[in-house]
Amino acid sequence: MFLSKTYFKKLTTLSLLGISVLYFAQEKAQVEQANESNLRKHITYLASDELQGRLTGSEGETKAANYFSAEFKKLGLKPYEGKEFIQNFEYSVKLNPHDDQTSTPIKGKNVIAVLDNKADRTIVIGAHYDHLGLNEHHNSTLANSAGQIHNGADDNASGTAAVLELARMFSQNKTKENANYVFALFSGEEDGLMGSKKLAETIKTTYPNTIFMINMDMVGRLNDKKDLTVGGVGTSPILPELVKKHKPEGFNLALDESGVGPSDHTSFYLKDIPVLFLFTGTHNDYHKPTDDSDKINYSGGTVIANYVFDLANALGNEKEIPFVKTKVVASKSVPKYKVSLGIMPNYADSKDGMGIDGVIDNRPAANAGILQGDVLTKIGKCEVKEVYSYMDCLSKVNAGEEHPVTVKRNGEEKIFNVKF
Repeated sequence: MFLSKTYFKKLTTLSLLGISVLYFAQEKAQVEQANESNLRKHITYLASDELQGRLTGSEGETKAANYFSAEFKKLGLKPYEGKEFIQNFEYSVKLNPHDDQTSTPIKGKNVIAVLDNKADRTIVIGAHYDHLGLNEHHNSTLANSAGQIHNGADDNASGTAAVLELARMFSQNKTKENANYVFALFSGEEDGLMGSKKLAETIKTTYPNTIFMINMDMVGRLNDKKDLTVGGVGTSPILPELVKKHKPEGFNLALDESGVGPSDHTSFYLKDIPVLFLFTGTHNDYHKPTDDSDKINYSGGTVIANYVFDLANALGNEKEIPFVKTKVVASKSVPKYKVSLGIMPNYADSKDGMGIDGVIDNRPAANAGILQGDVLTKIGKCEVKEVYSYMDCLSKVNAGEEHPVTVKRNGEEKIFNVKF
């Protein structure tokens, strides 16, 4: 067919425009997709021997924190508070369970950045970056492992890397989102959710309409069946369908209703903020020196990061996300005791009892009338001074037994009969 010069010029212009549109569409798609190479780079560095296991308060923790700050600065994000991305906090731990008098002060560093979209709602996306170091705090599951580097590639360099990648994706997204995003990298998680508690204390003051928190802890070992646990779906009635709607193709989701579990989302749930917790499952390397970067499923982690990106966008578009208290407790490790009291202990050092940070509905403590904020001092005749003696007392209780449990409430001693 013969083409006139005028028609040819129009067709060429349209073709060029088409190429231009296609180019920008591809560029946008690249920005909005998680980059596997970025995840690999972050995890490989964080789980390298150079960082010595990223123990809270260590030189390795400082190196990691500086790395995160540099990444956030490159993305043009702003600090959560002050002029630096670092949020300092302090706590104490007892490193000898047989010595009630000696505790060790710890100085930790959260690293927190904000993408301010001038929105009237805020979503927190977080992960803990600390791990066990050389097992100085005795949290390893491998006997006689003192002095061995616990690199923590899955726990939790995997979640940390995903948060860094999500910060890149959102900050470079050409479409402005309907929410502000706080990207929070916590330390002190392995000692009792210390860093996330610090942020949770102020998040509603700094950002009053904080509508949600997403926690990524151990998302680096997606198996061949593509099993992914998503916890917290009971913390708002909108979540079960939303989580399923955005499910990656071929994934098998195990949905857990509980807003409480052994990770940082718990700190926000206890402040009445709906949460989601993503977790690819425990494994034989959990809390051992063998949790290394060569065992990470990087392609699986990339899909999970994209999934969270979709979820966070969808949550930002919701008109309302009602908060609901949940009843079921999740755990990523095998229970060590025959019974559970159904509380979240405060791991901070104390000599006159153990603080109770949360009480789970329809569990022994709640059924007996024990409340959040109480200080536990005795289980039966067994004295509780802090978390170590609490665990010791609890290990002596059998299922079905009833024991008087003593707490202090507003300075007044109260005794409750608890059926375990």
